[in-house]
Amino acid sequence: MQIKEPVQRWQLLFEGDWATSVVFLGGSRRIAAGNKLGEIFVWELPENPPGQSKAEKKDSEPPDFAPVRRLDGHTNGISQLRASSDGKTLISAGLDHTIRIWDVDASASGTEIVVVDQKNRERKARSKSSEEKEKILNAPGTQVETVAATHILKGHNGWIFSLGISADGKRLISGDDSSLSIVWDLTTKKEISRWRGHNHTWVRSAALSPDGKTAFTGEYGGKRDNFDIPAAQASLWNCEDGSLKLDLLKLWTPKVKDEARTDSYSYLTVWVKLLGRGLVCASFSPDGKILAVGQGGEGGGKIHLVDVESGKILRTLVGHRLGACDVTFSSDNQYVLSSGRDTTVRIWQVADGKEVAVLTKPLGAKYKDWMHSVAVSPNQEMVAAADIAGLVHVWQLKS
Repeated sequence: MQIKEPVQRWQLLFEGDWATSVVFLGGSRRIAAGNKLGEIFVWELPENPPGQSKAEKKDSEPPDFAPVRRLDGHTNGISQLRASSDGKTLISAGLDHTIRIWDVDASASGTEIVVVDQKNRERKARSKSSEEKEKILNAPGTQVETVAATHILKGHNGWIFSLGISADGKRLISGDDSSLSIVWDLTTKKEISRWRGHNHTWVRSAALSPDGKTAFTGEYGGKRDNFDIPAAQASLWNCEDGSLKLDLLKLWTPKVKDEARTDSYSYLTVWVKLLGRGLVCASFSPDGKILAVGQGGEGGGKIHLVDVESGKILRTLVGHRLGACDVTFSSDNQYVLSSGRDTTVRIWQVADGKEVAVLTKPLGAKYKDWMHSVAVSPNQEMVAAADIAGLVHVWQLKS
């Protein structure tokens, strides 16, 4: 990955509801994003944004571009999207308890007119005459192709919050709000293993090692009252049989007695320093040697880099003013990218933890709210992030 004067190329409107996840599909110009309404749209971006000179790229708002496809089927919010390395297969997880598999190049089942810029229209219509306002608000929408999923994986009875895929695209892990994790064989579409974590916790993050043999899960249950706080968890698992390989939190807090780990009222003050409001995002490095995990919630926001073999924290990346939302690696193992509640996307060097770029301005400017998801294009030239105000931002890392 090369980083030199990053510039934002696109700002795609996706205003139905909170945009939760974004992913590149096989290249730097095909992008999919999902939101809390259960909608998934696909964009096919031109090679060059229209009418952008170098001066305009720096001073003007990046252009929008309409989606070309909508993937139909989920009946509740999209929590995660993952794609195969060739970009031909998209996997989505939802709060409707299902995982859906999509052939990105499948023939369309129909077409429909959609409006993805309603809030933008309302802003433009302010202070306009009644005639102008009506014209802006009732302008034609965009015609998109509609596509159905090729397979539906059913095994969860709760909201599916987390999803991870192996580098070869043959295995998947999913985790839900009942602490259930399932490892899937994507070739046969069947379960390989399943396990339950701690009582009353949600699997807020999950990731698979590149070879699909090791899984990470981060659990967090939230606070019910001052005397009943489920203990957060951070664990490495054997995907073949669902057996525990390493209790990371136990390793990180050796002074805590085993009997105290299920009663976290006193334990909270110890693990909260490491986990914040739970480890809500996770990613293995492409070589499988390092695991990156990010603290969620309104405080913290630290990114821990963990040695997978020993479980020890190698270094902690500090920069997000509020909780992290997503984390991923560059394909050359040199960089970690993270997004957070402070509206920023940050790029860090793995070797020394140095922050080398911040792609957005923190807390304000034109960015409306959390950067909930971040993705890197397969050619490592572009970065995309989805924010909860309904925008998908796309940057070119080397201008």
